[in-house]
Amino acid sequence: MSASDDRSAGRRGDLNRPRQTQPVASLDDLVIGQVFDFGTLRLSEAEIRDFAGRFDPQYFHLDPEAAKDSIFGELVASGLHTLSAAFGRIMGSGVFNAISLGGNQIDTRWPAPLRPDEEIAIRTEVVELRPSRSGRQLGVARLRHTATRTADGVLVLEAIGTHFLKR
Repeated sequence: MSASDDRSAGRRGDLNRPRQTQPVASLDDLVIGQVFDFGTLRLSEAEIRDFAGRFDPQYFHLDPEAAKDSIFGELVASGLHTLSAAFGRIMGSGVFNAISLGGNQIDTRWPAPLRPDEEIAIRTEVVELRPSRSGRQLGVARLRHTATRTADGVLVLEAIGTHFLKR
């Protein structure tokens, strides 16, 4: 989400602002199956093209005319951009800030494309929890992060990450 999106979010019904979710104080506060809703966001064509120009310079992310000849038939967001925007929303919410110690793996898939200005809903589900085997005051959580187009319910991102969290 760009700074201009943040400033104008109120005029668009707060579509780009995360919903309020209470910060988590410990890995032990999480339960398998727990779901966090991080609201919705949109990526503008300008944001898509800027990200692609810097980090994923493929023609179907950069040039709307050339993208017509791609498998997508139109300009689409980079999957890396979709992942970055969703993860930015999740971490920007503050829900995991007090306990996050990083991670070491993320299995990602992009089952459908994301077009400019399509609204997506961001959610995280707890799929696995393990205490540290080292005896340290931390544990491992596998979290399933998703982005779903609100217009049709189609999944555009699924990322299952291994996160180290304080206990």
